[in-house]
Amino acid sequence: MADDKTTSASPLANLITEAREGRLTIRMDLEKFVYIDRDCEYFKDVILKIQRNMTETSQQDKWGLGDTFTPQGDRDLMSAKTMVKRWREKSRGSENSVYAVMESHYKVIEDFQTLFRTVRERITGVDTEQAAKYQDLEANLPQQAPAQAKIFSWPGL
Repeated sequence: MADDKTTSASPLANLITEAREGRLTIRMDLEKFVYIDRDCEYFKDVILKIQRNMTETSQQDKWGLGDTFTPQGDRDLMSAKTMVKRWREKSRGSENSVYAVMESHYKVIEDFQTLFRTVRERITGVDTEQAAKYQDLEANLPQQAPAQAKIFSWPGL
C-alpha cells in the first residue's frame, strides 16, 4: 500500500497540498481527529482482509462445480469451468475485480487519513497546549466501535 507521501494520482492531492500549505481550515474538536484516524485504520484493515480473501478465492484449486475431473470418472462441465474462470477474474484477475476496487477504496481512505493528519499536525505543531491535549486524547480516549452498516431488507423476505 502507499505510504504517507502524496502522489499526483492521489484522489485528494489538491486538498492535502492546501492543508500542508496552511490554506485549508477545518474546525473540529481534537477528539474527532483521534476517532477519524482510528476509523481509517479500522477500514484499511478490513479492506486488507477482503483483499486477502479475494486472493485466496482466485487461487482456490477445487470449486466442486464439476470444473475438474474426479477419480469417479465425472466429466468436466464447460459451464462450470467458465463460471470458475469468471469468479477468479472477478475476485482478483481484472482491473474491475473486487481486489482492485478495494485497492482504490484503500487509497481514498489513506488520503482522507493523510488530509486529517496534516490538518491536525498544523494545529498541534504551533500550539503546545493543543499538542499535549491531542497526545492525551490519543492515549486515553476509549475505543469506539465503527459505524455499523445499515442493511435494507424487503418486507416479507
